[in-house]
Amino acid sequence: MNNQTIMFAAIALASILLISGFNLPAVDAQLNPTVKKVKIANVAGQAPIFQSESRTIAYTYVFEACAGDKPIRSPEVVVSSDSEVRSVKLAIDLSPNACQVSATQIKAASPDTIKGKLFTKDTVTKMANTAEKRLGDIKVLLSERNTALQKLVKSPDSPENTSKLVKLSSEIVELRKELKDARAEYYRLLFIIHG
Repeated sequence: MNNQTIMFAAIALASILLISGFNLPAVDAQLNPTVKKVKIANVAGQAPIFQSESRTIAYTYVFEACAGDKPIRSPEVVVSSDSEVRSVKLAIDLSPNACQVSATQIKAASPDTIKGKLFTKDTVTKMANTAEKRLGDIKVLLSERNTALQKLVKSPDSPENTSKLVKLSSEIVELRKELKDARAEYYRLLFIIHG
């Protein structure tokens, strides 16, 4: 797997996680696995500059990822800051109640915004299943609205029909946008699972 593919997968996962707000139930997160900050340090030679605008600088984020009561296969830690998101795949699976220390570099305007969250393929698979259901629901709604629009177009002109036509048209436009977003989210998740 080349660096560009890994970077794309990390960005894809990060965008999904940012959209979801990292609010996954504990059950989906393998019964309370955790990521604990060990240390955040400036990368050598990069000091903050005092100016009116905040400036991002690189930090080394050292963390300890711990499994809960269940083992975690293919553990992945998503590290986010106020300006960047990184994905770190841990080298080994985590046994129940075991921990592993790792590190990554990430840019941030404020080191206080750097945080990590532990995810697994199972968690992402559940997210993909939810995204697939949402995609199907939107397709059904869009089909219903298109059928209603076709019937309305064949009806005689009246102010009431024109009003309904405008309303249905705007609903269809909105549903198409939702469909595009849902499809993109679903394929990003699939890429993470199979990538």
